[in-house]
Amino acid sequence: MASREGLTLRQEALEALEKSTRMLQVAIDLFEQGNTEEAARVRKEAQTQRTISTLMMAEAHNLDRTLTSVGSKPYSHTAAHQARRGH
Repeated sequence: MASREGLTLRQEALEALEKSTRMLQVAIDLFEQGNTEEAARVRKEAQTQRTISTLMMAEAHNLDRTLTSVGSKPYSHTAAHQARRGH
């Protein structure tokens, strides 16, 4: 199950991805108009947005995985302690 924080991160990641896609289209338009320097600048910024999106998705995945593993073993530390004591 995804956490609220994980869902928020995923939503922000999707927004960054959508922004990067729009920026890439602007870069293509600029390039077609012959404005290669500005096209290159916008393309680089789009790549940065895409990287941000990827990192946010990875962070959301790791957060959810961590919460799932902690949630699935709520008393694992107690069970391990009892096993060492022979209970």
